[in-house]
Amino acid sequence: MLRKLGLLERILIGFVLGIVAGAVFGEAIGGIKFLGDILLRLLQMLVIPLVFTTLSVGVAKIGGMKMGRIFGKTLFFYYITGIFALTIGLILANIFGVGVGMELGELGQVEVVTPPPFTETVLNIIPTNIVNAMANATMLQVVFFAIVFGISMGWAAEASAAVKATLESAAEVMFKMVYMVLAYAPIGVFALMAWTVGNFGLGVLAPFASLILVVYLGCIIHVFVVHTIFLWLFCKINPLRFIAKIKEAILFAFTTTSSAGTLPVSFKVANEAGISKSVSGFVLPIGATINMDGTALYQTAAAIFIANAFGIELTIGQMILIAVTAVLASIGTAGVPGAGLIMLMTVLGSVGLPVEGIALIAGIDRILDMARTAVNVVDDLTATAMVACTEGERLSPDLYSVKALAE
Repeated sequence: MLRKLGLLERILIGFVLGIVAGAVFGEAIGGIKFLGDILLRLLQMLVIPLVFTTLSVGVAKIGGMKMGRIFGKTLFFYYITGIFALTIGLILANIFGVGVGMELGELGQVEVVTPPPFTETVLNIIPTNIVNAMANATMLQVVFFAIVFGISMGWAAEASAAVKATLESAAEVMFKMVYMVLAYAPIGVFALMAWTVGNFGLGVLAPFASLILVVYLGCIIHVFVVHTIFLWLFCKINPLRFIAKIKEAILFAFTTTSSAGTLPVSFKVANEAGISKSVSGFVLPIGATINMDGTALYQTAAAIFIANAFGIELTIGQMILIAVTAVLASIGTAGVPGAGLIMLMTVLGSVGLPVEGIALIAGIDRILDMARTAVNVVDDLTATAMVACTEGERLSPDLYSVKALAE
């Protein structure tokens, strides 16, 4: 019977059973996590070769002014939606008064990480050794090299035909490997959810209910309002059908809490949505490294939570500064290890909030990370669809209404 079920149905079964198993067995089920780690490693195994082959070939095919236009559209969408995400986070955090009246108790030890200077951030984008960058999965450096390599293939024209054909073949092989890995996905998802629920339990949610509510509600609003508007304006498609089409990637992101790890699944669903591989191969890897709408929403809500928990009143100007800093920090720390922690410390430091407050939310970070990563991935795929539509591509026919198809 399970063989007759689709991949998504099997993954959902694993997801639900994992929650039940975690709730029933608690921390005793912790040993099962290695089955989930196998899934994560399999996905991570695919990321670098998949990104390099698809992105370099995509850039070579796009070429010239068109690539510059697509890059501009990509950045525009990522950061205009980022502004919406920040605004939603600020409004909801203030409406629900997250952190107000909280008893702090003992704070854990927090290692203060100083954000790198701008010049170092720029240098960190450029690899000194691409083999080393690939071995260490330094995504932004791999993306940079793949773009430069793709541009060079385009300039070399016929001389690069053999290289281009080889990379295209390699990309197709990688897509087949994605399907092989996804066959194991239900087991990995079951293990990850069982470990998450068993390790953290439901009791950890109570003291932080308002923050969890704000982050999850904000993420839902961002997806079903902001993304819906953009999909309708730029693509004239049914937004709910599009979200249904990419639901596998959303579930993977929610479970694995890794945008980069979800890339193989994002490529798969983008292809099924009718987006060309040249566009998805360009937009998705960039999004996985610099696009952090869900993270930005979380950062603003967390900053207000910490301010309220410490009894610090923030002015309107300080809240705006938090929002601006969160956007800039997502750019400046994209290629730095521990980017999420550095981002939050940068945001807190912008208005003088105590970085020790991070210890307050460390215990529920995994639960918040699930929602924000899912939104990051939805944003990546929405941007990819938007770029494809504005470049004249028609998406999968089932995404359009009858009226839109007739136009």
